[in-house]
Amino acid sequence: MIEVIENPLPIFVIGDSHALPYRNFLAKERWTGNSVVVRSKYINGLSAHDFFDPAAEQLHPGIFDALEYEGLVRACKATHLSRDELDHVILQASGQPATPPLMLFTVGDIDVRGTLYPLLRDSHDFVPPFELPYPVLDKPLVPWDILSDIYEKSLNRLLAGLSHLHAAGFNRLYVQCVVPPTLDERKSETLHGFPCPLSVRTKLIATFNRLLADRCSAIGVTCVDIWDRVTQDGYLKPEFELDGVHLTPPAARMHIEGLLDHAINHAWMSCNYVRYEQFYRMAAGRSAFDLAVE
Repeated sequence: MIEVIENPLPIFVIGDSHALPYRNFLAKERWTGNSVVVRSKYINGLSAHDFFDPAAEQLHPGIFDALEYEGLVRACKATHLSRDELDHVILQASGQPATPPLMLFTVGDIDVRGTLYPLLRDSHDFVPPFELPYPVLDKPLVPWDILSDIYEKSLNRLLAGLSHLHAAGFNRLYVQCVVPPTLDERKSETLHGFPCPLSVRTKLIATFNRLLADRCSAIGVTCVDIWDRVTQDGYLKPEFELDGVHLTPPAARMHIEGLLDHAINHAWMSCNYVRYEQFYRMAAGRSAFDLAVE
């Protein structure tokens, strides 16, 4: 005999390789005791810069395919807001409530490591327009306006995509802050093909996260940030080091905890007024839905 877990709460994680630790992730939420299952989709090479194509007004094809595969989108519309009674029947059959899904995106790491690391290497440093706990090295400084332009090009596309999703009815969106870089200077040089000091690498990522959090907050998207739990004096704790790019599995659990803590404290965001309207309409008389479920 097996014990069946009835209707665990799904969390959808979509992104770059930092989405991989969430595969086969099953947990029990500490406050409600409900089961949680994470469904993850790794999109090779996904970056913030290619998250959304503003010219075509389209999400990265891999993101859209993931949403469609999971049944979150049908006919280019969010199924939880659909007034099509077929979508209602599908949700009923799957045993899932018609509520906005919890979605976590992992993007940004490639943008920093692939664009900003090579710009500064071990020859330059920079000063961000806000205070961070990292030294300024005795090296030539790259002007902030140059770096700001690079950050904005990636963030603008990411935020445009998130705004596009939010407008489509996905109002429970989360973005995982880029994780701290490896402490191992030799490993970092091997991975990237050039040296770049730890303080510079960490400052570049911390700056991205700061800008990301500010921009996400303005459009109703929440950043999940666990830096205070996995760093000491601003740098990654050795016990969370995995392979030079990713953190150990406990960090994934911390991200899910942070997401759930926020979701529970903002439960009103799960309300689906379109469905209330549909139920009211159905209550007025028999409909195609009634016939479908008999």
